Amino acid sequence: MLLVASAGLLWSTLGLGVRLMEEASAWQIVFYRGMFQSAAVTAWLLHRHRGRLVQPFRRIGWTGVVGAVALGVGYNGMIVALTLTSVATVVFILSTAPIATSLLAWWVLREPVGPTTLATMGVAILGVLVMTLGDSEAGHLLGALAAALAVLGYAVFTVSLRKGKDIDMLPAVALSGLVAAALSCVAIDGFAMTERDLALSAYLGGVALAVGLALFTAGSRDLTAAELPLIAMTETVLAPIWVWMLLGESVGATTWLGGAIVLAAVLIQGLGRASNPSSSELGA
Repeated sequence: MLLVASAGLLWSTLGLGVRLMEEASAWQIVFYRGMFQSAAVTAWLLHRHRGRLVQPFRRIGWTGVVGAVALGVGYNGMIVALTLTSVATVVFILSTAPIATSLLAWWVLREPVGPTTLATMGVAILGVLVMTLGDSEAGHLLGALAAALAVLGYAVFTVSLRKGKDIDMLPAVALSGLVAAALSCVAIDGFAMTERDLALSAYLGGVALAVGLALFTAGSRDLTAAELPLIAMTETVLAPIWVWMLLGESVGATTWLGGAIVLAAVLIQGLGRASNPSSSELGA
């Protein structure tokens, strides 16, 4: 749980990093973020396997490849959504990831979802809804569909991790960065970036995403598919706090209240698991 919550902590700085960019377009960020993510994870795999990469990548099989492609597509779906509809709409749709993931895991893996997890999902979505009340911008249907595609990509990736929980799935994380970068080339308007933007992209891909996904992958071995995105919602809570603390962007009362509700849901899930160590088997 600490590994996955820490992944959410790292991912929550992604928005701050984008805010600090000077000139980079969204597609440039996706491209370089994906490349740095892939490079960082591959470097770690080279160290871990003493320079031998072929076997680790072969071991993930089609399960890992499908998960990597899904996550790469999801990255691009997120960018499209943010360019077509309001942030509030995107955040709210993304908050359904625990439900989408649990349903997919039940269908593919037959993982049960217990009443505690179902209840905390509902509380978390309520919290995200409260957070978005302050954003009155109307959403665009195509943007909403792109956000839904991002949710599906995240769900498929998470279920692939659970299906391959007995295998080192980090090569799939490296592949997902390459997929995201390749897809962004369709819309990118150029590859030139300022030194500051390139350095920020290196952080976003090589640290926030790469390390965060590594922590998430490690945590996936002991948590159910339903629990993984629920606990990682620490990202949703912390993201607006960083830009408030460091950039002075205003945070409304609804954001604070909604964030507190989401955090309460994560804590309830954590306390429930701590009091019942066998919950991963029961789906509780």
